[in-house]
Formats: sequence, structure tokens, C-alpha cells
Amino acid sequence: MKREMLIGGSAAGGPAEPARLSLDALTTHGVILGMTGSGKTGLAVVILEELARHGVPQLVCDLKGDLTNLLLTFPQLRPADFAPYLPVGVAAAERESAAEETAAKWRRGLEEWSIGEAEIRSVRERVSWRLLVPGSGVAPVSLLPALEPPAGYDPDVDPDGAQARLNGTAAGLLALVGRGGDPLTDRDHVLVATLLDHAWRRKGTLDLPELIRQIADPPVGQFGVLDAETFYPGRERQALLQAFNTVLASPGFAAWTRGVPLAMPELLGSPEEPRASILYLAHLADRERLSFLTLLFSELLSWTRAQPGSENLRALLYIDEVQGILPPSAMPATKPPLLTLLKQGRAFGTGVLLATQNPVDLDYKALGNIGVKLVGRLDTENDRRRALAGLDVAGSGIDAVVAELAPRRFLLAGARVGAPRAICSRWAMSYLRGPMTIRELKPLVGASSIIAAAAPARPRPPAPLVSGVDQAFGAGATLFPHVLVEAEVVYRKASPPVERRVEGAWCIRMVDGEGAWAGMRPVNASALVPVQPAGTVLGPLPPDSGRQLTSAEKGFIAEIDSRAIEVLWNRSVKLVQEEGESAEAFAARCRAAAPDGGAKVLALRRRLETALERLDGKLARKRMDLQHWQQEAAARARDKGVAVAAGVGDALITGLGALLGGGRSLKTAVRRGASAAKTYSSKDRMADRAAAKVTRLEEEIAALQSERERVSGQAELEIASLAESESRTATETLLLTPARKDISVRRVRLAWLATEGT
Repeated sequence: MKREMLIGGSAAGGPAEPARLSLDALTTHGVILGMTGSGKTGLAVVILEELARHGVPQLVCDLKGDLTNLLLTFPQLRPADFAPYLPVGVAAAERESAAEETAAKWRRGLEEWSIGEAEIRSVRERVSWRLLVPGSGVAPVSLLPALEPPAGYDPDVDPDGAQARLNGTAAGLLALVGRGGDPLTDRDHVLVATLLDHAWRRKGTLDLPELIRQIADPPVGQFGVLDAETFYPGRERQALLQAFNTVLASPGFAAWTRGVPLAMPELLGSPEEPRASILYLAHLADRERLSFLTLLFSELLSWTRAQPGSENLRALLYIDEVQGILPPSAMPATKPPLLTLLKQGRAFGTGVLLATQNPVDLDYKALGNIGVKLVGRLDTENDRRRALAGLDVAGSGIDAVVAELAPRRFLLAGARVGAPRAICSRWAMSYLRGPMTIRELKPLVGASSIIAAAAPARPRPPAPLVSGVDQAFGAGATLFPHVLVEAEVVYRKASPPVERRVEGAWCIRMVDGEGAWAGMRPVNASALVPVQPAGTVLGPLPPDSGRQLTSAEKGFIAEIDSRAIEVLWNRSVKLVQEEGESAEAFAARCRAAAPDGGAKVLALRRRLETALERLDGKLARKRMDLQHWQQEAAARARDKGVAVAAGVGDALITGLGALLGGGRSLKTAVRRGASAAKTYSSKDRMADRAAAKVTRLEEEIAALQSERERVSGQAELEIASLAESESRTATETLLLTPARKDISVRRVRLAWLATEGT
């Protein structure tokens, strides 16, 4: 059944034209953008309410204090329900009437959206809400579990996952003391991560006192090719040691060592009992907040990577203000694990929803991994332009739509939401009272609707097992029976020759009757242990579990035989995508293998070269003409000078003769002067014409050179674009399916897991 949320209606039609969003669209993550007063927080509350109604576990990071409003849901909408939570500025004499007005306002707003008591109650019925206040004496959160070895920690089996958890935990600890930096170059980070790795490989816990002792005297003798003392001399380690010791000695640090464990089973619950945890962080200093969020994101990332692949939304992380948490240029400790969650979470069903006033608060890599975009009111044209460009939703008419958005109006866009459209957010079921202080939160922490930290249930002994069948156990408070198949599957194709070997484990949940192998999921078998962990509860084992185990091999082979894997193949260069090679890397390899880009690119290159040759020919001819006319102009200039000189001399001689010899000679002088003037005028015109020709040719040559540069630049762009297009066009997707003879089942086990495939 399609899972949808009612988040609002058409900006023009309101509730009459509902705007719905698929829950699973949030596996591609989302961002809500809008200035203060745009209704950004209200829309976020609406989305979180809808997720709760569908039973989706949530981690709500409340950095400003107003997400606690999610706990102010009053099904009967009585004035007395609202009265205790009215803003403190309301005078005592006016509180009764203010409560009545607020209740009436909420009733009218919800009636407009056809929301009644049943819908309000559903926000609390599908998930258990919990309010936590890390670093305080009110509902604290213990950081100690984050320092324990993660379940299945094995850098040899999952080096990327192990390194991500090491880096996240080390960065979170160092953020607590205001230190840390690049995981590859910062000595503090390398030292702490190495100490954690040394302890975790030995299944030991490295708490803060022990960390301080090991900083003083590292149990690891070698760091790279250097011994510990050369790598980080003891006298230089003193500053780091003192920083951690100061935190440990602080009276306030005790609040970080007790309370609800910082562990996903505690914060998110289980599929059978999902939980929504609101983490109130408004009271924390920047350093404490950064440290806690880094450890939280790293814990969530480890939990996510341990889940089976899923296209359905399994859990959501919401952050109501990301400024300083995921910036585009700086590298705070929170950025690496959160960026990894945005890149990898969608494959495992973990979504991330962010809210911010400006996209410049977000790293461009983060924006590139976000599929659902909600843009609210932005005052200035510059803000709107930057926002739409940053979110890649700019287009014809979009700018104008955003410019006219009123409060509670948003532009909804994204690959999985259809064409961009303006919507109006629905009325929130929660009372949007605004930010709350810790003092105001205390009644909510103790309310019966909030699930308090409960004592662990008494573990139930393992159910009777089928003789000769191995057991395996995962991590979690309650474990359920699964059929686990470990196998090797070989995928082959003769032309082009391709072979892929996949070794792994797959499981299905045991239920009464036959389990459905069509729903099987991969599982990390190396993370399982052969002995039931202390304190766990085992779910019921179906009566026909023995039959399900014995028929597992047949069911698995029938299912895996119908499943294909995809491999890219480029026909023009005869290359096949290698294992672990991304589509982008494969495309680059294909382009490198065909430097001419293919027949179309070669034809385009020849046409452009011909055009350039024609221009070069014109330039050569023009330059020859220019050289000729430059010589001609120089010669005409000389002739002009000679003519002037000769004419002047002849006139002078004739004139003198006339003066000395009589009237006839004077007439001759006049005629010769006129002839000289005529000769000079002719020479002058020829010289001017030659100079003008030179000027015109120089202009024509400059224009041709400019045209050649333009054609050459355009040619490179067209060739590059066509080469990339040709590479994509020539790339095909091969579907490889295994033959039954190539499916080898190595072992079938009964696995006790918290959820399917974990």
C-alpha cells in the first residue's frame, strides 16, 4: 500500500486540493528553506506528525527549543489543556480567556482540514514519544555507549564502516574539548582514533578516565613508521591530556555519564515498538552541542550501515537549523558523518530532513544528495536567486512563484514529487507555542505519554531448536527468529564475457506458515555471535520452524535465480564495468579508451577543422593583400613627396626666369605651376587610397582572427559535449542472472535478529 503524508494543499485551493507526499520520498532526504516567519518550523512539525501517524521512528534534533511543541497534542482541544503552555507574557487575569481563544483557534484551523480527535490521537498511538535533554539533570543522555565497541566491529571485514565510526567517535570526543581537525593529518585525532581502535579490537570499552590514562601512556607502540614518543612526544600530549581531565573534573560532566544510553535501539525503538526521540539541545554551549551531534550522527550511521537495503523509509533524522553543522567550506566534526548519511542513508531507508534559512549554510555536496525541496518566503531577490540556484530548482516562472510566497506557502520540488508547485502547509495538530525553556519542559518529561527509560525485560530462555541447526544472534533488546542462508552466487555472461561472484548472507523472518523468500534481505553475518547476548528477550519460534529451515535452501535458490544484477557495458570501446566501479568512473574510463569520441565526434571534428582551415586561408590571403598595400602605401607616400618637391622647384625656376626675361616667361611659369598642382593632387589621392586600403585590411584581419577564436572555442565545447553524449549513448546495462548450478548454499542457520535482516 502506498504510504503518503498530507502535508498541505494547493496554495490556491487550500484543503480542497490536498498536497500529499510519499513517505518513501524522504529516503532521498529533504530540505526546508525559508526566512524567519515563513512557517518553516510549522511545516516541519506537520511532516513529523504525519511520519508518527505512520509509525516511522524519528530523531528530532531541537536546536532552538520549539520542536518540543510536538508533545503539545490535545485530542479534545480543551482550553484547560492549552492553559499551562501559554506564553509567559500572558497576564494571569487574561490566561483563561487566552486559553479559550487559543483552543478555539486550533479547533477552527483543524476543522478546515477535516482533522478531529481520532487523527490527533494517532500521532501518539503509532510511536512512543520521548523527550531527552542531554547534558542536564532533566532526562539526560549517557555518552558512554558511544565509546563502547560497535556490534560486529571488524576493520578487516568492513574497513569503511569501522573507519567512519572511529573518526566520528574521535571527532566527537575532541569537539568536547575544543580540539581536533583533519582525520588524516591532525595528531590529536590520529592518537584518539588509534586508542579507540586498539580497545575495540580487544572488545574493550575506552571511557574518559581510561582515555586520559592512555594518552599519558599509549598502549600502542607504533604510529605509522614512528614510535609513539617520536610521533607525539609526551610533553606535547600534556595539553590534550589536561583538556580531557578538565572536562572530567567538571561537576557538569556527570550529566553526560547517566541517563538514556546514546544508542539507536533506545532512541528509535524497534519495528514492533517504534519510538520518536526529541533531543532538546537549545541549552547547550556550541562545543557541547557539536560533540553530542557528532557522536549521535556517527551512532546513527553505524546503525544505518547494519540495516538491510530498503527503498522504504525506516527512520528519519530531523535537524531544525543546520547553520554551522554542515557548512560549505569549513569542516566541523559534525560534517563528515552527516554528509555520509546523506550519501548512503537512502540505500538503507534512513532519511535526513534539514531546515535552514539559507542554502549557503549547506555544503553543495549535501544539496546534491537531497531529493525533496521545500522553499518558503525569502525577502530579497538575491536570496531567492541563490536559494533556487543552490537547490537546482531555478527555471522559467519559478523565481516569480517564490517571490510571491506568503507565510505557510512553499514551493515543493524534487525528482520524486512531480513538477514544481506551490503549496500551503496544513494546520499543525500540535500546539505551536514556540520555544520552551528547560523549566517549562519538566512537566512534559514526567508526563505519562512520554516513555521513560524502562528497566530491561527479563530475558526469556531460547526456544527449543531443531537438532543439528546452528544459531546466531544479533544485537537488540528483543530478538526474533529468522532463517539465515549463507551462499555464493556466480553471475556469468558469454558475450561480452562477464563474471561476478557474490558471497553473502540473506534472511527472512520466520512466521507461522511459510516465509516469503521474495522479501529476503542481505545481512552482515560477521556481526552475529553464536551465544545469546545477556539481557536480550527472544520472540516466539513458530511450530514449523524445523520445516522452514530444511526447505530454506530450495526457497532461496528459487528466489535468487530470478534476481538479476546490473553491469554497464560500452559497445563502442568493448569495456565492462568493474566490480566496485561507479558509473561516473566507468564513463571516464570509456572516454579515455576512445580519445576521438567515436564516429560522430570524428565527423564533427573534421567539419570544424575544415571551417578553421577556410578561416585560416582567408587570413593568409588578407595578410598577403595587407603586405602588398602596405608597400603600395609607402611608395605612394614617397611619390607624393617627390611630386611636391619637383613642382615647387620648377615653379621657382620658371618664376625667376619670368621676372628676368619678360612677360612670356611669366605665362609659362603660371602654366607650369598649375600643372604641378594637378600632379600633386593626383599623387595625393593615390596615397590616401592606399592608406585607406591598409586600414580596411587591418580591420578585416582583426575580425577574422576574432571569428577564428570564437569558432575554435565553440568547437572544443561541441566536441566535448558530443563525446560525453556519445559515451553515454554507447553504454548499455547488462542484466546478469545466475544459473541454478552456479548457486552454492554453504550454510543454513537460525538467526535471532532485532528486525528483518539486521
